[in-house]
Amino acid sequence: MKTEVHPLSGATYTELGDGKVRVDKAQKYGIFDWEGHHIEGDLMHADPHLLQWVGGPELPSRAAKRDPRRNNSASQMQRDAQAAEAQYTGGTALLGEVDESFTRYTGDPGRDTPAGRRSLGISFMELLKMDQFPERIPDTLRMERSQPGGVRRVPTERYTDQKWHDLEVERLWKRVWQMACHVDDIPEIGDYIVYDVAHLSWIVVRTGENEFKAYNNACLHRGRQLREFDGKQATEFRCPFHGWCWELDGSLREIPSEWDFPEVREDVGQLPEARVGTWGGFVFINPDPDGEPFEDFLGSLPAHYEKYDYETKYKQVHVAKIVRANWKTNQEAFMEGYHIIATHPQLMIYGGDGANHQYDSFDNWSRAVTLAVKTSAHLNLHPPREELSESRNRMANMMRESLRETIGDRVDIYCDAELIDGQYNNLFPNFHPWGSFSRIVYRFRPYGSDPEMSIMEVIYLAPWPEDKPRPPAAPIHWLGPDDHWTDAPEMGGLARVLNQDSYNLPKIQKGLKAKVNPYIYLAAYEEGKIRHFHHLYDQWVAYDDG
Repeated sequence: MKTEVHPLSGATYTELGDGKVRVDKAQKYGIFDWEGHHIEGDLMHADPHLLQWVGGPELPSRAAKRDPRRNNSASQMQRDAQAAEAQYTGGTALLGEVDESFTRYTGDPGRDTPAGRRSLGISFMELLKMDQFPERIPDTLRMERSQPGGVRRVPTERYTDQKWHDLEVERLWKRVWQMACHVDDIPEIGDYIVYDVAHLSWIVVRTGENEFKAYNNACLHRGRQLREFDGKQATEFRCPFHGWCWELDGSLREIPSEWDFPEVREDVGQLPEARVGTWGGFVFINPDPDGEPFEDFLGSLPAHYEKYDYETKYKQVHVAKIVRANWKTNQEAFMEGYHIIATHPQLMIYGGDGANHQYDSFDNWSRAVTLAVKTSAHLNLHPPREELSESRNRMANMMRESLRETIGDRVDIYCDAELIDGQYNNLFPNFHPWGSFSRIVYRFRPYGSDPEMSIMEVIYLAPWPEDKPRPPAAPIHWLGPDDHWTDAPEMGGLARVLNQDSYNLPKIQKGLKAKVNPYIYLAAYEEGKIRHFHHLYDQWVAYDDG
């Protein structure tokens, strides 16, 4: 039976079974289902996020679960998923230490710093000074570069109107570098994957040992999709409608009854291609032949990942969920820690209120650093520095020895912060590779031509010993809009956290349409990554919007 105390209201939430939760506060009680419907009692309202956490969908039993495609035990998969969850919460869950005492919410008063107003909580730069191995701290980790400017207004129509969706297709998705797949998705020559974004479609195919092509997924005769599903060992792309056929390199092989199409061969002699680039084990495409080089678009991002051997990791988990919300509504819910206090109140028991995350913006990408410390500015919990230092040392040493089993003595090149503090980064427009040793990668994209539908994908990238056979890439596990993340048990405990996030999204989308004041407001610092996104969005999509 689960029990949680709400950090804002002080109410106690107790699981009753069958999706029911009892809420007690100030000698009143209420019983609710996990979605927030009142069943009985004189307490008439409860936080739906904590109701969901205490009484909502659970992961199925993990007993004896084993993936037959992998040389990996069920217990190892579970530990890997828990490690991903631990990075999501700032690493403190690794210790399994939970302070059951309850501290009431007081609020973060903030403080003045040379860089501007910041949380009263300890900063990442202050924690770096406690590191056991300061000589191992890379220069990239010492960087601070917050998004300039103050609070910003963004019109709600960007999230709701067909006009903006159509502009994005023409000005963004047809012109920008975007992650299409992982190299492990197409491991052999002739393997291909269908990449769809909005109504656009591309076939991404491996054409050589380290060579990839991306072809427009439409027959040049009458437009029929060449491929509807991913495939293996293709030697050609033949249209199922009339049999027109192109080679693996995109050149025309055959037009049946070509005598009936005089002077057409020159026009259809090559499938239209997008440009292709690879980084970190991922394949990116850009449909614009005149766009900037891929390396220039990435900018400084690769330098921040140099120590982590991203390209050697294998794709352990891949779950995609269709969501009833615009793709920007969807991804912006995962670009800041400001929402943790209300959306994930159970995380505050770890000091994970998100108030003292560090936010930085660089060229086409930005990052946020989560801190593995059990403090909370919102709960007025500020342990002595010595206690924080001891706790971090203990966590880092645990993680170091755990990783040693996989990557050997290479683990000794990393400082403490690289092992236990999380980073959730995003490359414009929609690719979110987490930093350090977190396994998590997100991708967000529009779903078809409806501006109020999107896809969120969760990928886990796991390290693998060089002397062991590399496991095959996990296939995509698709979830519908009414499915829960917990229907994908391979995600581990992170699935229950994402259920709380996804609960909000359709309500946000509905509120954006209903909002009388047609703007949202983005904080000067804590929502700086979203402001950075819209700064780039202005340049790509809204440059003539005034």
